[in-house]
Amino acid sequence: MSITEIRLKTYKSMPLVLAWVLAPLLLAGCSKYEDAEEKLRFAFPEYIKCDVIQVIDGDRFHCQLSNKEIEKVRLIGVEIPEKVSDDATYFTKSNLRRGTPVKLEFDEETRDSSGSILAYVYLPGGKMLIALLLEDGYARAVTNTPNVKFKDLFLKIEAEAREQGKGLWERD
Repeated sequence: MSITEIRLKTYKSMPLVLAWVLAPLLLAGCSKYEDAEEKLRFAFPEYIKCDVIQVIDGDRFHCQLSNKEIEKVRLIGVEIPEKVSDDATYFTKSNLRRGTPVKLEFDEETRDSSGSILAYVYLPGGKMLIALLLEDGYARAVTNTPNVKFKDLFLKIEAEAREQGKGLWERD
């Protein structure tokens, strides 16, 4: 790696480093330090942990954050066609039982227009729930700009499920 590449890498990560260094100093006087810390985590997240409360359908569920707030989470990059919605809901419920600890990873937009958290969801073993839904043909990959971090992966998994005739791609 050249000096120029190292410098570019350093400069790109500088705003994030500064935010994490300065935030505790700036927030020390806040009366609601925990609330501010949680909001900061949404601004510069790698991922956050939460515990599943209840599955709504194949691509939405409620979870409890570490600050005890309950939030609605919607999966990024997939849609559940009506044809397989009952199967997708059953699949999601079997993977996200009440109390299941999951990790939420974010992309560019962290909330949708209804206020739900937009996330890539990882199960306790590290598998991504969205990838599993696509793999079994319970979801269709969609591009939700600007949240496109895993677009190519999702399209590839969907193509494999289609070739294998799984779920909504089942051949009659």
